[in-house]
Amino acid sequence: MTKTIEELLGIYPARQQPQQVSGAIKFSFLFFSDVRKDISDADKYSFMRDITLFADKEGFEAVYLPERHFHEFGSIYANSAIMAAHLIPQTRRIRFRTAGISLPLHHPAEVVEWWAMNDVLSQGRVDLGFGSGWNKPDFILSPESYENRRQICSESIPIVQKLWRGETVEFAGPGGEQIPIAVYPRPLQAELNVWLLVTQNDEGFIHAGKQGYNIFTMLYGNNLDAMQKKIALYRNARQEAGFDPDTGVVTLMLHTLILQDREQVEQAVEVPFKDYIKSSLDAHLKAAVDENGGQELSEIEKGKMLEYAYQRYFKTGAIFGTVDDGKDIVNQAIAAGVNEIACLVDFGVDYSVVMESLVHLKHLVSHYS
Repeated sequence: MTKTIEELLGIYPARQQPQQVSGAIKFSFLFFSDVRKDISDADKYSFMRDITLFADKEGFEAVYLPERHFHEFGSIYANSAIMAAHLIPQTRRIRFRTAGISLPLHHPAEVVEWWAMNDVLSQGRVDLGFGSGWNKPDFILSPESYENRRQICSESIPIVQKLWRGETVEFAGPGGEQIPIAVYPRPLQAELNVWLLVTQNDEGFIHAGKQGYNIFTMLYGNNLDAMQKKIALYRNARQEAGFDPDTGVVTLMLHTLILQDREQVEQAVEVPFKDYIKSSLDAHLKAAVDENGGQELSEIEKGKMLEYAYQRYFKTGAIFGTVDDGKDIVNQAIAAGVNEIACLVDFGVDYSVVMESLVHLKHLVSHYS
């Protein structure tokens, strides 16, 4: 494996607490990972619906929908377009975004067809985020795309944008014949707002800036000091490419649970959050071994990584605790240049506790309205 434990988990010095920060920031929800085995898939979808209806009513910006395949970690979200089609008729104002579509697994015209339908159904409340994918089993859907997945993703996004605008694009058909394609139905929005899923890679932030894309990111392998530097690279790249450096949206995913008492949060979070981290860690470690070779880690090494990750994330990489604890993290995010926080709440905490927490999250959000 080419990455050390430190690189996989993002071990950095603790960030200094900033002074009170003023500035606008938006809040959304992200659904990504529900791995509870004591809850049916139908109940998981119902919980997702309830959170979306709360977000729609209370003025949150968007809900972010993932694409996951063939692993218990998040694979109830095998098709984000279907999830959006289910939720759209039940909402009025919330936007539906992807974080993100694994574009090398799909034909660009197929993606535009799905989401143009949702754009019409939602009266123009669709934005799309894209990623290259990373989990090798996913690529049984498009085996030939795995090795060049990053290049394919980069080349396919402009094609999606062209088709969304109504332009005709030629694609190879039967026998290699080039067939001109325009996609129907036509979406309501003339231009597609694009997010690029970027995590650790500086070049990814720079590329997103040069293309004029927004960014969806997370603190996997970073802290907010490191993220601030990456966001600066993004802003500079936008400016050099002729885009307004300040209009690009940087959306940061943060695990979220706000209650009246910090100890109550710790009790609610520890077991499910460790289970969540372990499920995610196992998938990422396997992918790293498959891609880079090397020996798998022992259970003792994995246990150390798990405990370290839990402690670091709880203290510095999530919105956990009281409203005041949450304000500290949000202020740090604003200081780092983040424009939007996508609150991840489906990571294994009991649903009744999550629903109880929403009133406190609403209180936190009100400080930034």
